[in-house]
Amino acid sequence: KVKSDLGRDAIILNTRKIRKKGLIGLFSKPLIEVVATIDTDISSVARTNTLKSDNSVEVNNFMRELNENLHGQKNVSKDTQKKQTQNDDKELIQQDFMELKNMLNKVYDAVKVDYENTKLSDVVKKYLKTLEDNEVDKVIVNEIKEKLMETLDAEKQQSDAIVRNTVYNILMKYVKEPEPFSYSGGKKVIIVIGPTGVGKTTTLAKLAANMVLTEKKKVGLITSDTYRIAAVEQLKTYSEIIGVPLSIIYTPGEILNAIENYADKDIILVDTAGRSHKDKYQLMELKTLIKSSINYEVYMVISATTKFSDCIEIMKNYSFLDDYKLLFTKLDETSAFGVILNVAYITKKPISYITTGQSVPDDIEIADNGKIINCLLGDKLYERSS
Repeated sequence: KVKSDLGRDAIILNTRKIRKKGLIGLFSKPLIEVVATIDTDISSVARTNTLKSDNSVEVNNFMRELNENLHGQKNVSKDTQKKQTQNDDKELIQQDFMELKNMLNKVYDAVKVDYENTKLSDVVKKYLKTLEDNEVDKVIVNEIKEKLMETLDAEKQQSDAIVRNTVYNILMKYVKEPEPFSYSGGKKVIIVIGPTGVGKTTTLAKLAANMVLTEKKKVGLITSDTYRIAAVEQLKTYSEIIGVPLSIIYTPGEILNAIENYADKDIILVDTAGRSHKDKYQLMELKTLIKSSINYEVYMVISATTKFSDCIEIMKNYSFLDDYKLLFTKLDETSAFGVILNVAYITKKPISYITTGQSVPDDIEIADNGKIINCLLGDKLYERSS
């Protein structure tokens, strides 16, 4: 029936059985609903031009006309059916409409991808696949794909060096210049925050050790992480080894006194509790802690092993922060570096440092955007130091 109505190129997208509403439907034979379309030749110039510029408009126009027709059917039914039946039909029509809309969007996306892929060389596809394997967000990959199609002709797309260099330059624009701590910036307090399990305490110890041993600065440590006794003991051990004082505070209001007691220090590092990003009460406590501090700099610590969907949730819960820098840990524990790019892209915040292991003070370095991007392009540059 479909082929007789639409021709031999017709393809069936979906079929299902439906029954009429009400008691009559219980005793009648079910109807078969068929959703079909015509599989046209998309390789022709006219078709590709339509796909490139007008396809989304055609889909929207079709969906608008379909919606109007469906509402017309609903109006007709008002004259012939009871109120309950009207409501049932309305829900059924709306459900069918949404199912068809979703189906058409999937068809459009699939055809669009097929069209774009015909315009890409194997070299370009290789680098896009590398980014996908690195778990770079689909939005970013699609942006890069479109920019490559716009800037590289067929001949240039065959050159591995040209394609890699172009992708590299595009990615470099997605991340801000690294911003490690600067003593000339007027800031004196660093507050380290982030969810549980990302290695904040160890990272803070690495920063402190390097500031004392390499930069010869006078450092004071403050911790509000009284939720985990082990974290306090760990920081006590580090403070004794590197020879810096440690203050423990139990309420946000104590931080001002603790900072004043370190008036003779060049830099003060504050370790916060490893709060779950889902713990609303503790996040409010952290908000109070940060607001009570003056002349501070915040480092948001995120593990490179964290899923991007979890990172988005973390960013939402820390949205009360106006300004902060990113610090990524555990780069030695992941083979996919996309989360670093994804978070930098969505937050528009600079990366300060990265860590590559547990060794204090060795496994920390100032972020190198070029090195990170080369990892995204397939290089293996971050290894544990020991």
